[in-house]
Amino acid sequence: MNITINISKVQHINEMSFSLDLTKNKITCIVGKNGIGKTTFIKSIKNLQSADIFIKTSSRYIFNQESRIEYLINNDVITYIYNSNLKVIDTKSIVPEEVKSNIFVELPIPYGDRFNSFPTLSKIDSDLRKCIAFQTYEVPSELIKMLNSVYKTDVYKNLKSFKVKQNNYYFRLNENGYYIREDYFSSGEFFIINLYRMIESKRKYIIIDEIDISLDSSAQVELVNLLREFCDKYNLNIIFTTHSLALMKTLNDDELYYMYREGNKTMISKRSYNFIKSSLFAFKGWDKYILTEDETLQDYLEYIIDRNNNSYFYKYKIIYIGGATNVVNLMKRNEKEEFLTKPENVICVLDGDQARL
Repeated sequence: MNITINISKVQHINEMSFSLDLTKNKITCIVGKNGIGKTTFIKSIKNLQSADIFIKTSSRYIFNQESRIEYLINNDVITYIYNSNLKVIDTKSIVPEEVKSNIFVELPIPYGDRFNSFPTLSKIDSDLRKCIAFQTYEVPSELIKMLNSVYKTDVYKNLKSFKVKQNNYYFRLNENGYYIREDYFSSGEFFIINLYRMIESKRKYIIIDEIDISLDSSAQVELVNLLREFCDKYNLNIIFTTHSLALMKTLNDDELYYMYREGNKTMISKRSYNFIKSSLFAFKGWDKYILTEDETLQDYLEYIIDRNNNSYFYKYKIIYIGGATNVVNLMKRNEKEEFLTKPENVICVLDGDQARL
Protein backbone atom coordinates (compact mmCIF):
# COMPACT_ATOMS: atom_id res chain seq x y z
CA MET A 1 0.00 0.00 0.00
CA ASN A 2 1.20 3.50 -0.86
CA ILE A 3 -0.15 6.62 0.84
CA THR A 4 0.59 10.19 -0.20
CA ILE A 5 -0.42 12.92 2.25
CA ASN A 6 -0.81 16.52 1.06
CA ILE A 7 -1.28 19.08 3.86
CA SER A 8 -2.21 22.73 3.31
CA LYS A 9 -2.55 25.51 5.88
CA VAL A 10 -2.69 23.39 9.05
CA GLN A 11 -0.93 24.86 12.12
CA HIS A 12 2.80 25.15 11.34
CA ILE A 13 2.52 23.52 7.92
CA ASN A 14 1.78 25.81 5.00
CA GLU A 15 2.28 23.27 2.21
CA MET A 16 3.61 19.75 2.48
CA SER A 17 3.53 16.51 0.52
CA PHE A 18 4.97 13.20 1.68
CA SER A 19 4.61 9.68 0.31
CA LEU A 20 4.75 6.55 2.44
CA ASP A 21 5.73 3.30 0.76
CA LEU A 22 4.27 0.79 3.16
CA THR A 23 5.47 -2.29 1.30
CA LYS A 24 9.09 -2.17 2.44
CA ASN A 25 8.61 -3.49 6.00
CA LYS A 26 11.16 -1.19 7.64
CA ILE A 27 11.63 1.48 10.27
CA THR A 28 11.52 5.15 9.32
CA CYS A 29 12.64 7.94 11.65
CA ILE A 30 11.55 11.55 11.08
CA VAL A 31 13.44 14.30 12.91
CA GLY A 32 13.26 18.08 12.83
CA LYS A 33 13.33 21.22 14.93
CA ASN A 34 10.60 21.97 17.47
CA GLY A 35 7.55 23.56 15.87
CA ILE A 36 8.37 22.32 12.37
CA GLY A 37 5.18 20.24 12.23
CA LYS A 38 6.15 16.68 13.15
CA THR A 39 3.23 16.14 15.52
CA THR A 40 0.81 17.77 13.05
CA PHE A 41 2.04 15.31 10.43
CA ILE A 42 1.57 12.37 12.83
CA LYS A 43 -1.94 13.59 13.67
CA SER A 44 -2.75 13.78 9.96
CA ILE A 45 -2.01 10.04 9.74
CA LYS A 46 -4.09 9.37 12.87
CA ASN A 47 -6.88 11.34 11.20
CA LEU A 48 -7.40 8.42 8.81
CA GLN A 49 -8.25 6.22 11.76
CA SER A 50 -9.97 8.72 14.03
CA ALA A 51 -11.68 11.65 12.29
CA ASP A 52 -12.04 13.61 15.55
CA ILE A 53 -8.35 13.51 16.49
CA PHE A 54 -7.80 17.21 15.77
CA ILE A 55 -10.91 18.14 17.78
CA LYS A 56 -9.62 16.15 20.77
CA THR A 57 -5.99 17.22 20.68
CA SER A 58 -5.69 20.62 18.97
CA SER A 59 -7.07 24.13 19.11
CA ARG A 60 -9.64 24.99 16.47
CA TYR A 61 -7.47 27.98 15.61
CA ILE A 62 -4.94 25.80 13.78
CA PHE A 63 -7.41 25.73 10.87
CA ASN A 64 -8.74 28.35 8.49
CA GLN A 65 -10.83 28.47 5.33
CA GLU A 66 -7.87 27.24 3.27
CA SER A 67 -7.01 24.29 5.51
CA ARG A 68 -6.98 20.98 3.69
CA ILE A 69 -5.55 17.46 3.96
CA GLU A 70 -5.65 15.16 0.96
CA TYR A 71 -4.85 11.44 1.05
CA LEU A 72 -4.00 9.42 -2.04
CA ILE A 73 -4.33 5.77 -1.07
CA ASN A 74 -3.50 3.53 -4.00
CA ASN A 75 -6.14 4.73 -6.49
CA ASP A 76 -8.47 6.40 -3.97
CA VAL A 77 -8.51 10.10 -3.05
CA ILE A 78 -9.88 11.24 0.31
CA THR A 79 -10.01 14.98 0.96
CA TYR A 80 -10.62 16.77 4.25
CA ILE A 81 -11.60 20.43 3.85
CA TYR A 82 -12.49 23.12 6.36
CA ASN A 83 -16.01 22.89 7.78
CA SER A 84 -17.01 26.39 8.93
CA ASN A 85 -19.76 25.01 11.19
CA LEU A 86 -17.50 22.57 13.04
CA LYS A 87 -14.41 24.82 12.82
CA VAL A 88 -12.34 21.80 11.80
CA ILE A 89 -11.46 19.87 8.65
CA ASP A 90 -14.01 17.23 7.66
CA THR A 91 -14.82 14.83 4.83
CA LYS A 92 -17.81 13.02 3.39
CA SER A 93 -15.62 10.27 1.99
CA ILE A 94 -15.33 6.90 3.68
CA VAL A 95 -11.87 5.75 4.68
CA PRO A 96 -11.39 2.11 3.59
CA GLU A 97 -11.60 -0.32 6.50
CA GLU A 98 -8.37 -1.94 5.33
CA VAL A 99 -6.61 1.35 6.04
CA LYS A 100 -8.28 2.09 9.39
CA SER A 101 -7.76 -1.41 10.75
CA ASN A 102 -4.08 -1.56 9.83
CA ILE A 103 -2.92 1.75 11.32
CA PHE A 104 -1.85 2.30 14.93
CA VAL A 105 -0.80 5.84 15.83
CA GLU A 106 0.67 6.66 19.23
CA LEU A 107 0.68 10.36 20.07
CA PRO A 108 2.97 12.11 22.60
CA ILE A 109 2.11 13.29 26.12
CA PRO A 110 -0.69 13.58 27.17
CA TYR A 111 -2.73 12.05 24.34
CA GLY A 112 -0.97 8.74 23.66
CA ASP A 113 -2.63 5.49 24.67
CA ARG A 114 0.33 4.69 26.90
CA PHE A 115 -0.53 7.72 29.05
CA ASN A 116 -4.23 6.94 29.37
CA SER A 117 -4.44 3.29 30.38
CA PHE A 118 -3.84 3.66 34.13
CA PRO A 119 -7.54 3.84 35.14
CA THR A 120 -8.22 0.58 33.29
CA LEU A 121 -5.32 -1.19 34.96
CA SER A 122 -6.54 -0.32 38.45
CA LYS A 123 -9.95 -1.80 37.64
CA ILE A 124 -8.61 -5.24 36.70
CA ASP A 125 -6.77 -5.81 39.99
CA SER A 126 -9.37 -8.29 41.29
CA ASP A 127 -9.07 -10.28 38.04
CA LEU A 128 -5.31 -10.32 38.52
CA ARG A 129 -5.61 -11.72 42.05
CA LYS A 130 -7.89 -14.53 40.81
CA CYS A 131 -5.44 -15.26 38.03
CA ILE A 132 -2.59 -15.66 40.51
CA ALA A 133 -4.67 -17.76 42.90
CA PHE A 134 -5.70 -20.22 40.16
CA GLN A 135 -2.40 -19.92 38.26
CA THR A 136 -4.18 -19.14 35.00
CA TYR A 137 -1.49 -16.75 33.82
CA GLU A 138 0.86 -17.33 30.89
CA VAL A 139 4.54 -16.65 30.18
CA PRO A 140 4.96 -13.96 27.46
CA SER A 141 8.27 -15.27 26.12
CA GLU A 142 8.63 -12.78 23.27
CA LEU A 143 8.02 -9.77 25.52
CA ILE A 144 10.43 -11.13 28.14
CA LYS A 145 13.09 -11.44 25.45
CA MET A 146 12.34 -7.89 24.27
CA LEU A 147 12.66 -6.37 27.75
CA ASN A 148 15.80 -8.37 28.55
CA SER A 149 17.38 -7.26 25.27
CA VAL A 150 16.51 -3.58 25.67
CA TYR A 151 17.81 -3.41 29.24
CA LYS A 152 20.59 -6.02 28.85
CA THR A 153 19.46 -8.10 31.80
CA ASP A 154 17.57 -11.27 32.66
CA VAL A 155 15.42 -9.96 35.53
CA TYR A 156 12.18 -10.17 33.56
CA LYS A 157 11.98 -13.95 33.61
CA ASN A 158 9.25 -13.65 36.26
CA LEU A 159 7.00 -11.64 33.92
CA LYS A 160 3.51 -13.10 33.46
CA SER A 161 0.47 -12.23 31.36
CA PHE A 162 -3.26 -12.74 31.71
CA LYS A 163 -6.26 -11.82 29.64
CA VAL A 164 -9.36 -9.79 30.51
CA LYS A 165 -11.98 -9.22 27.79
CA GLN A 166 -9.53 -10.18 25.03
CA ASN A 167 -6.90 -7.72 26.28
CA ASN A 168 -3.52 -8.87 27.58
CA TYR A 169 -2.15 -7.41 30.81
CA TYR A 170 1.24 -7.99 32.41
CA PHE A 171 2.70 -8.30 35.89
CA ARG A 172 5.79 -9.59 37.64
CA LEU A 173 5.29 -12.41 40.13
CA ASN A 174 7.95 -12.61 42.83
CA GLU A 175 8.98 -15.77 44.65
CA ASN A 176 7.26 -14.59 47.85
CA GLY A 177 3.92 -14.45 46.02
CA TYR A 178 3.78 -10.67 45.78
CA TYR A 179 3.09 -9.18 42.38
CA ILE A 180 3.90 -5.90 40.63
CA ARG A 181 1.29 -4.72 38.15
CA GLU A 182 2.55 -3.20 34.88
CA ASP A 183 1.39 0.31 35.79
CA TYR A 184 3.88 0.20 38.68
CA PHE A 185 6.79 -0.60 36.37
CA SER A 186 9.22 2.16 35.44
CA SER A 187 8.02 4.54 32.74
CA GLY A 188 10.51 3.02 30.29
CA GLU A 189 9.38 -0.54 31.00
CA PHE A 190 5.75 0.50 30.71
CA PHE A 191 6.46 2.08 27.32
CA ILE A 192 8.16 -1.09 26.04
CA ILE A 193 5.13 -3.12 27.09
CA ASN A 194 2.77 -0.76 25.29
CA LEU A 195 5.00 -0.79 22.22
CA TYR A 196 4.84 -4.58 22.26
CA ARG A 197 1.05 -4.33 22.39
CA MET A 198 1.15 -2.27 19.19
CA ILE A 199 3.31 -4.91 17.52
CA GLU A 200 1.20 -7.75 18.91
CA SER A 201 -1.95 -6.15 17.46
CA LYS A 202 -0.65 -7.14 14.00
CA ARG A 203 -1.34 -3.66 12.63
CA LYS A 204 0.84 -3.24 9.57
CA TYR A 205 1.60 0.46 10.06
CA ILE A 206 2.70 1.68 13.49
CA ILE A 207 3.44 5.38 13.95
CA ILE A 208 4.91 6.68 17.23
CA ASP A 209 5.54 10.31 18.11
CA GLU A 210 8.55 10.82 20.42
CA ILE A 211 9.62 7.20 20.75
CA ASP A 212 12.58 8.07 23.00
CA ILE A 213 10.49 9.34 25.95
CA SER A 214 11.46 7.52 29.18
CA LEU A 215 14.24 5.44 27.60
CA ASP A 216 17.93 5.93 28.35
CA SER A 217 20.42 6.08 25.46
CA SER A 218 21.51 2.45 25.73
CA ALA A 219 17.89 1.24 25.73
CA GLN A 220 17.11 3.37 22.67
CA VAL A 221 19.95 1.78 20.71
CA GLU A 222 18.87 -1.75 21.60
CA LEU A 223 15.25 -0.93 20.80
CA VAL A 224 16.08 0.16 17.24
CA ASN A 225 17.71 -3.20 16.54
CA LEU A 226 14.67 -5.03 17.89
CA LEU A 227 12.25 -2.93 15.83
CA ARG A 228 14.11 -3.92 12.66
CA GLU A 229 13.68 -7.57 13.62
CA PHE A 230 9.95 -7.13 14.29
CA CYS A 231 9.46 -5.34 10.95
CA ASP A 232 11.05 -8.26 9.15
CA LYS A 233 9.32 -10.95 11.21
CA TYR A 234 5.78 -9.53 11.12
CA ASN A 235 5.89 -7.50 7.87
CA LEU A 236 5.53 -4.20 9.73
CA ASN A 237 6.29 -0.59 8.92
CA ILE A 238 7.22 1.46 11.99
CA ILE A 239 7.48 5.24 11.65
CA PHE A 240 8.62 7.34 14.60
CA THR A 241 9.95 10.75 15.59
CA THR A 242 12.75 11.43 18.04
CA HIS A 243 15.09 14.11 19.38
CA SER A 244 17.70 11.58 20.52
CA LEU A 245 21.15 11.75 18.90
CA ALA A 246 22.03 8.33 20.32
CA LEU A 247 19.07 6.80 18.55
CA MET A 248 19.68 8.66 15.28
CA LYS A 249 23.27 7.45 15.16
CA THR A 250 22.15 3.80 15.02
CA LEU A 251 19.96 4.34 11.95
CA ASN A 252 20.85 3.34 8.41
CA ASP A 253 20.92 5.91 5.62
CA ASP A 254 17.52 4.83 4.26
CA GLU A 255 15.89 5.04 7.71
CA LEU A 256 16.61 8.66 8.66
CA TYR A 257 14.55 11.59 7.33
CA TYR A 258 14.81 15.30 8.07
CA MET A 259 11.78 17.62 8.24
CA TYR A 260 12.52 21.24 7.35
CA ARG A 261 11.13 24.35 5.64
CA GLU A 262 12.15 25.47 2.19
CA GLY A 263 10.38 28.71 1.34
CA ASN A 264 6.65 28.19 1.94
CA LYS A 265 6.92 24.42 1.82
CA THR A 266 7.63 21.88 4.53
CA MET A 267 9.82 19.09 3.23
CA ILE A 268 10.74 15.61 4.47
CA SER A 269 13.90 14.24 2.86
CA LYS A 270 16.57 11.65 3.55
CA ARG A 271 19.57 13.18 5.24
CA SER A 272 22.74 11.78 6.75
CA TYR A 273 23.26 11.57 10.50
CA ASN A 274 26.00 14.20 10.55
CA PHE A 275 23.98 16.62 8.45
CA ILE A 276 21.15 16.35 10.98
CA LYS A 277 23.54 16.56 13.93
CA SER A 278 24.91 19.82 12.55
CA SER A 279 21.49 21.25 11.66
CA LEU A 280 19.65 20.38 14.88
CA PHE A 281 22.38 20.54 17.50
CA ALA A 282 25.14 22.67 15.90
CA PHE A 283 27.60 19.80 16.40
CA LYS A 284 30.18 19.31 13.68
CA GLY A 285 30.74 15.84 12.30
CA TRP A 286 31.37 13.91 9.12
CA ASP A 287 29.94 10.77 7.56
CA LYS A 288 32.94 9.89 5.38
CA TYR A 289 36.69 10.37 5.83
CA ILE A 290 39.38 10.47 3.14
CA LEU A 291 42.95 10.08 4.44
CA THR A 292 45.82 11.37 2.30
CA GLU A 293 49.60 11.75 2.47
CA ASP A 294 50.04 15.52 2.26
CA GLU A 295 48.34 18.88 1.96
CA THR A 296 48.91 19.04 -1.81
CA LEU A 297 46.96 15.82 -2.37
CA GLN A 298 44.25 17.04 0.01
CA ASP A 299 43.86 20.27 -1.98
CA TYR A 300 43.75 18.32 -5.25
CA LEU A 301 41.01 15.98 -3.99
CA GLU A 302 38.95 18.90 -2.70
CA TYR A 303 39.26 20.53 -6.13
CA ILE A 304 38.19 17.35 -7.94
CA ILE A 305 35.23 16.70 -5.63
CA ASP A 306 33.92 20.27 -5.45
CA ARG A 307 34.77 21.71 -8.86
CA ASN A 308 31.16 21.41 -10.10
CA ASN A 309 29.67 22.77 -6.84
CA ASN A 310 28.06 19.41 -6.24
CA SER A 311 25.71 18.87 -3.30
CA TYR A 312 26.44 15.52 -1.67
CA PHE A 313 24.23 13.42 0.56
CA TYR A 314 27.12 12.65 2.92
CA LYS A 315 29.26 15.14 4.80
CA TYR A 316 32.93 14.33 4.25
CA LYS A 317 36.31 15.34 5.61
CA ILE A 318 39.68 15.05 3.86
CA ILE A 319 42.62 14.77 6.27
CA TYR A 320 46.30 14.75 5.33
CA ILE A 321 48.39 12.64 7.69
CA GLY A 322 51.96 12.68 6.37
CA GLY A 323 53.65 9.62 4.92
CA ALA A 324 51.89 6.78 3.10
CA THR A 325 52.65 4.23 5.83
CA ASN A 326 51.14 6.50 8.51
CA VAL A 327 48.01 6.99 6.41
CA VAL A 328 47.45 3.26 5.99
CA ASN A 329 48.24 2.57 9.66
CA LEU A 330 45.68 5.15 10.77
CA MET A 331 43.02 3.53 8.60
CA LYS A 332 43.85 0.09 10.03
CA ARG A 333 43.74 1.41 13.59
CA ASN A 334 40.31 2.85 12.89
CA GLU A 335 39.19 -0.59 11.67
CA LYS A 336 39.95 -1.94 15.15
CA GLU A 337 38.95 0.99 17.37
CA GLU A 338 36.48 3.00 15.23
CA PHE A 339 37.68 6.30 16.72
CA LEU A 340 36.79 8.12 13.49
CA THR A 341 33.76 6.15 12.34
CA LYS A 342 32.89 2.69 11.02
CA PRO A 343 35.63 1.16 8.81
CA GLU A 344 33.51 1.25 5.65
CA ASN A 345 33.36 5.05 5.92
CA VAL A 346 37.14 5.62 5.82
CA ILE A 347 39.36 5.32 2.74
CA CYS A 348 42.98 6.13 1.88
CA VAL A 349 44.06 7.96 -1.25
CA LEU A 350 47.81 7.64 -1.86
CA ASP A 351 50.26 8.81 -4.49
CA GLY A 352 50.71 6.47 -7.45
CA ASP A 353 54.15 5.35 -6.32
CA GLN A 354 52.65 3.88 -3.12
CA ALA A 355 50.44 1.27 -4.82
CA ARG A 356 52.29 -1.56 -3.04
CA LEU A 357 50.73 -0.47 0.28
